[in-house]
Amino acid sequence: MNYKKGCHPERSEGSSGLIAKICVYTALGRLCLGLCLAMVTLFLSACATATPAQVSAIAHPLDTATAASAPTQTPAPSLSPTATLTPSVTPTPSNTPTITPTFTATTDTRPDPYYWSTWPIVPTVSGVAAQIYQRGISAGNDPHIFSVVGDCQSEPNVFMGIYETNRYSLGDTYQYLQETIDYYKGSFSRKSLAVRDGMSAPTALSALWADKDACQADESPVACELRVRKPSIMFINLGTNWLPGASAEVYGKYLRQIVDIVIANGTLPVLSTKADDVEGNHGINKVTAQIAHDYDIPLMNFWAAAQTLPNGGLDPNRNNVYLSTDGWDRRNFSALETLDALRRALAAGK
Repeated sequence: MNYKKGCHPERSEGSSGLIAKICVYTALGRLCLGLCLAMVTLFLSACATATPAQVSAIAHPLDTATAASAPTQTPAPSLSPTATLTPSVTPTPSNTPTITPTFTATTDTRPDPYYWSTWPIVPTVSGVAAQIYQRGISAGNDPHIFSVVGDCQSEPNVFMGIYETNRYSLGDTYQYLQETIDYYKGSFSRKSLAVRDGMSAPTALSALWADKDACQADESPVACELRVRKPSIMFINLGTNWLPGASAEVYGKYLRQIVDIVIANGTLPVLSTKADDVEGNHGINKVTAQIAHDYDIPLMNFWAAAQTLPNGGLDPNRNNVYLSTDGWDRRNFSALETLDALRRALAAGK
C-alpha cells in the first residue's frame, strides 16, 4: 500500500482496512514513545547523579572529548613548588658601591690658644718638639747648652743666673732640680748674644743690633747666637718693649720669623707669656700662645705663675711694666722647672 505522510488514512478505504492501519500506527507510536521515554529517563538519571566534573564535561563537549582520551590510571603525585615571599618594597637596583677609605682624625688634646690664661705654667713636650730637638742634636747642637732671646729682663743677673751662684736654695722638695742645674752648667751665667737692653721682636732680627765683635756683618742677634753657641734649647722672652697700643698681630709676624730661624737651626724654641700688659687686652700673650699652638712648641705660662703674687708680680713704682723682686724669683723658678721638664722628656724620647 501507498501511505501519505500524516496520521489520517484515505477516506476511500474500507473500515477493516482503516482499523488495521490504526493498529499499525498505534503500535509504531507506542514503540517510538517507549524509546523516547527510555532516553529521557536515562538523560535525567545521568543529570541527577552527575558530579561537578561531569557537569562541566556536559557543558563543554570539547573538554569531554579530551578527558575521555586521557589515561585512566592514577597520576603520580607531584611536589608543589615552594612559595616565594614577595617583599613589600621592591629594591631599586644600584651600581656596585665604591669603597672609600675613611681616616679618623686624631683628637687634638692640646690647650686652646683662646684660653691661654688657663694653660699650665710648665709645658709638655710634643712629638713635633722632640723631632726638632733630635734633628738639632744630630746636626751638632750641644744638648748641655740652652740660650735666651730677650731684653734687659733676660740678662743673667735677673734670669736664671742665680743658679750658678751660692744664693739659691732648693730645699728638700725641689732638690731634684739640681740635676738640671748641673746638666746645663755654664748656660745660666752666660749672657746671650741675642739679649740686649731694649730688644724687641723686630730688632732681634736686625743685623744692626748684633754684636759687632762676635757676629758676622749680615747676622741678626738670633742667627749669631745660634751659630756661635749651638744651643739645643732657646727661651724667647720678648714683648715687654712693645709700644702701648701697638698691633699684637704685627708683633706676631716678627715672632714667627724668629721661631722659623730657631727651628731651622734644629734648636727647640720655648715661648713665654709675660706679666705686663703694656699693649692692652693681653694681645701679645694671646698671639704668643697661638704661635706656640701652631708650631706645636713649648710655652711657659709665666703670666699664670705671677698671678698669685702681689700686683701680679709687677713693680707698681715702675709703671707696672717691670717685675718686682718676687716677680723675678718666680720667673727664675718657673723657667728652671720648665727646663727640667724639657730635659727629662727629651732624654726619655731618645
